[in-house]
Amino acid sequence: MANHSLRQSEIDSLQYIASMTNELVQMAEASRFPMISYLLGMAYAEAFDVLRGARPARHAQLSGNPMHPRPNVKEHAQPRRA
Repeated sequence: MANHSLRQSEIDSLQYIASMTNELVQMAEASRFPMISYLLGMAYAEAFDVLRGARPARHAQLSGNPMHPRPNVKEHAQPRRA
């Protein structure tokens, strides 16, 4: 079952991500890097699941990679403490 809520550009991106992460999993396994292989495998599984419609394309709670925050997101000012 395909995910019909995705634009073609998003489908193309997910297919590319799945393909590349699958190749990287194989490289990590051949080089005996089990943790890297596991994490890349999780990325592959997520991309594949979104493509086939098993997971929503976007998660409301997740804002993405904390190392690359979303642009134009205003941070809330913290109240001053006395």
